[in-house]
Amino acid sequence: MRWELLFGDLETQLHAATQQDLEQRINELARVELAQATFVEVLRGSLDRQLSVIMCNGSAFHGEVQRVEQHWMLLGEGSRSVLIPLTKILRVQGTGTQRVGASSKIPYSLQAALRVLARNRSAVVLGLEGNQSATLRGVLDQVGADYLQMMQMADGVGRDRGNTQGIVVVPLAGVVSIASASDNEF
Repeated sequence: MRWELLFGDLETQLHAATQQDLEQRINELARVELAQATFVEVLRGSLDRQLSVIMCNGSAFHGEVQRVEQHWMLLGEGSRSVLIPLTKILRVQGTGTQRVGASSKIPYSLQAALRVLARNRSAVVLGLEGNQSATLRGVLDQVGADYLQMMQMADGVGRDRGNTQGIVVVPLAGVVSIASASDNEF
């Protein structure tokens, strides 16, 4: 009888040690997989969620995540939309724990999104690096590889050439946000 108890106890100990080793390996694999997640995947996991996004110039946006691409995201903020370059984000609050990979193999660049706005002659408000009051209002005319050209307009005026305040060229590296003006949505 004693031998049976001894072998039974050894078998139970071996099973417990094997189970503990398996749990440690699974936990380590989960940590390794989580360490591979990117900021973009975190944001994609927050689609249709309300987020607070604090930008490098101190400005803040609060709204629903509508789209996330490799280098930018689109946030619905009340009656306007805000296109945000991901490199200009300082911090985000409100994300969940879900991580989502790319749904398309074709990347949609920031320049491509801006070219759509230029083609549609959408009135926008550019947030620029510096302080949060550094903004330009106007219509995008051209989008190059690393710059954009804007027909600048005063606040509260229409989008025709008679209301322009001149042409402004802005390096894309200095753009913190692109918000739809109050008179249109993109």
